[in-house]
Amino acid sequence: MSNHVDVDNEVESTSDHELDKSNNTSSEEIEQLLRLSGIEPSEVAPIVQSLYTTISLDENCGYRVIELDQHLLETLSIGDSLSFRGDENEPAVLCTATRTYEVKEAETSNTCIVVEGMKLKDDAFVEGCAERIVEKVEVKANYNTYFELKECSPRLSKLQIILEPSSFKGLEYEKSIDPDSLYDWERIQSEIQASDGEIKAALPDYLVVHYNGFYRLIAFEFEARALPLMLDLIEENSWEVDGIDKEISCESLEDIIPEPIFDILFKKYSRPSTKVKEDGTQLYEYDKPKCSRLLAQILLTACPSNNYNDFMEAWKIGSPECIPPKEEYLYGTAIVRWNSQTMRKEVTLYPEMNLPDNINQRLNELFKAKEKWTVPEITPYISKFTSRKQDVNAILTKYARPSTVNNVKYYSAKHGK
Repeated sequence: MSNHVDVDNEVESTSDHELDKSNNTSSEEIEQLLRLSGIEPSEVAPIVQSLYTTISLDENCGYRVIELDQHLLETLSIGDSLSFRGDENEPAVLCTATRTYEVKEAETSNTCIVVEGMKLKDDAFVEGCAERIVEKVEVKANYNTYFELKECSPRLSKLQIILEPSSFKGLEYEKSIDPDSLYDWERIQSEIQASDGEIKAALPDYLVVHYNGFYRLIAFEFEARALPLMLDLIEENSWEVDGIDKEISCESLEDIIPEPIFDILFKKYSRPSTKVKEDGTQLYEYDKPKCSRLLAQILLTACPSNNYNDFMEAWKIGSPECIPPKEEYLYGTAIVRWNSQTMRKEVTLYPEMNLPDNINQRLNELFKAKEKWTVPEITPYISKFTSRKQDVNAILTKYARPSTVNNVKYYSAKHGK
């Protein structure tokens, strides 16, 4: 492995301004150089390395200097790989198995060189050596810049874009799918700027299913068709709200919803309950906020802007009795705001997935759509930008301006009125 050496601090055998290109520095010349530099020869290790290069110092021979944090160092030390990901027109990211880093080029005030087999301080001492030993060491590359890595959120929204053409819309549409639009795992890896672990963890959230050898997005129109059918089984089978039988549900709908598709939909919209069947099989209950949110989105897709009272009534009528709608279920899918022109409270379709991936651009759009937001209202729209070091409150503190109205805390544009 090559060593990265700071010329100013490590190299004892040459000046800061010149590398020997002749490869013929003698012991006498070393002694003379030390005296000219005001360095006592006795202070210098017996082995002196004379650096030389056969290339111009503005060439780098394909090497790049990268700054690594502890996680990246540990990744390499255990033999795992690092990979750069992204298309040519995208800023590169570096990924481990579980994390994603943005890559930026930064300048360094010191000149860095890359050499192979260089001895550092402890290696340059030889017991009982009476004469100075001059070793020739070739410089492979020279740098004034390096790649700075900063952990960032995985860039996953592209999943929706690349998988949309092959999305699953129902068994009756499968013959019309273009085979060239289908994605296997290797193709997803090459195009999505995120680690393997982050991609796999996100697939259920994006409703991506591994179906017949390929990764398929479940189209909204099929999701909107499937969930009501799943919910209807509650009343048809006289199930209690926390007594949903997954096996019977899957078998009842197998002609419409293939099992892999059913599994991922059921996983998204249900959770294990405290009950089991007589044979010990787990029973489930539907996640009320998630189910109610989709039912609201179905209504809003047909009519994106509605009078608040009319919408809430229609939403209630279209929901099972066991899943009554609540305004907070709309967060991340729609916004509730006062329309000063119509002088009425309205509900407007506003899905998170349609907003920009840049945090500044996203917040600009959010504050254009609605001047003031509470933390619960805005959280679904910015939670994707959180990290181990930055939660939603930290993001709002950095990018937005707080205010309090009637003991309720709101956030608005930092430089707004």
